[in-house]
Amino acid sequence: MMQLSLDQAKAFLLRYKNIVLLAGVVLLAWFLVKPLLFEPTIITVVGTGKLEVAPAKVEMTVTRVDSSVDPVVAVNQGETNTKVLIDESKVLLGEPDIQRAFYQITPTVVGGDRLYQVVNVFRLTSADPGKTSELIKSLYTKGAITITNVNFLPTEQEDVTQEARRLALQDAREQAKLIAKAAGKRIGRIVTITDDLNQASGTISSKENMEPNSMPSDFVAAAPDKIEVSKIVSVTYEIW
Repeated sequence: MMQLSLDQAKAFLLRYKNIVLLAGVVLLAWFLVKPLLFEPTIITVVGTGKLEVAPAKVEMTVTRVDSSVDPVVAVNQGETNTKVLIDESKVLLGEPDIQRAFYQITPTVVGGDRLYQVVNVFRLTSADPGKTSELIKSLYTKGAITITNVNFLPTEQEDVTQEARRLALQDAREQAKLIAKAAGKRIGRIVTITDDLNQASGTISSKENMEPNSMPSDFVAAAPDKIEVSKIVSVTYEIW
């Protein structure tokens, strides 16, 4: 029976080969000419990709502020007190990656006296996120003014970022399909993709604008078991 069907198909193609060839040419021409004759509708959708991973590192920004009527004294105090914070970090963490960001001197007037305020900032990255809470409490106790931008990072940051990006693109495509279907159309090619360019990281809240030693006793910045990593992409599609 199968042999008979194949023979019949061959006979049909031989008999009507000119018609089949013409139909193929017309169909190909339609797909080639259609974009020139008709303007597609453009839609833009925002896709979000999320996944949960275990944190492997933590990073944070530590700020110390010192002041004096003498700018030299203010600078020296800032250097000494910032070193105390850095040394404390090393005691707790061993060998964290510490990068001095900047220090800034600003003259101010307080109660009629001219003071020089020195701001020292350093960026700290640790491979021991389990000690985050202990470290933050200790740094505030030692005189840190603010500890901000506390981010937990995964082991393979680039791979995690790429996977979140893939999920975001998938989400955008599904949304575009639903919109196109509702309009009685289908999605075409991608026109543009805009990426948020952020690396994978999970963030917890941090206390800002605190005076030294004023950290509340109930403040805890413990490392979570899992962090949620997200990427956002904006994708523009043609729909026909």
